[in-house]
Amino acid sequence: MTLVYSLICRGTTVLCDYTDKSGNFETITISMLDRLCNQAEKKVTFHAGEYDYHVYNDDGLSYIVMTFKSVQPKMAFAYLRDVRRRFTQGPLVERAITAKAYELRREFTHVLGSQMEFHRDEMSKPTKLESLTTQVEEVKDIMTQNIEKVLERGERLDILVEKAHDLEADASTFKKTTTDLQRKYWWKNKKWTVILIVIVLVIILIIVLAVLGATGKL
Repeated sequence: MTLVYSLICRGTTVLCDYTDKSGNFETITISMLDRLCNQAEKKVTFHAGEYDYHVYNDDGLSYIVMTFKSVQPKMAFAYLRDVRRRFTQGPLVERAITAKAYELRREFTHVLGSQMEFHRDEMSKPTKLESLTTQVEEVKDIMTQNIEKVLERGERLDILVEKAHDLEADASTFKKTTTDLQRKYWWKNKKWTVILIVIVLVIILIIVLAVLGATGKL
């Protein structure tokens, strides 16, 4: 998307022009000047193959820019209005009434070039709508990523909850097993305690009987 060739003319007399592109743009444009400049409209756009010609007519002069079709007319006419404003601010506009072909090229060609470069840079910048669309897409991407993270966290939470339930079940099983073991060993300890008591009692009984037998009291 770019500006290709620009010129200022009086009728079919080219006063100054500019291009930094290689090609026969000047020859093609000059062959179309009768059609381009003899228009009653102040602003007009012509389509010619892969190019467009945008013409700004004012006070007997025509400000013309050749562009690729991708260039919006409003961008091209913004360039032409800027060129016209700069051209009419100086003495060249009076000389243009009688100037010969390309007589003003030395004085004004560099302005056509500098303004062309400036407006190319402006065209390369995103429009407000494009900027807004880009921002919306960025926000949408961020929201999508956040939703995915939330869903991923949800899956992780489900896994953690499931593991917690498993741990809780394992803890209950362990508690029940521990209780059963405690009961088992409690009864076992009680059983050995009773056996020991019985053995002690039997030993005491034997000792008592032996003493009584030795003393003749039995």
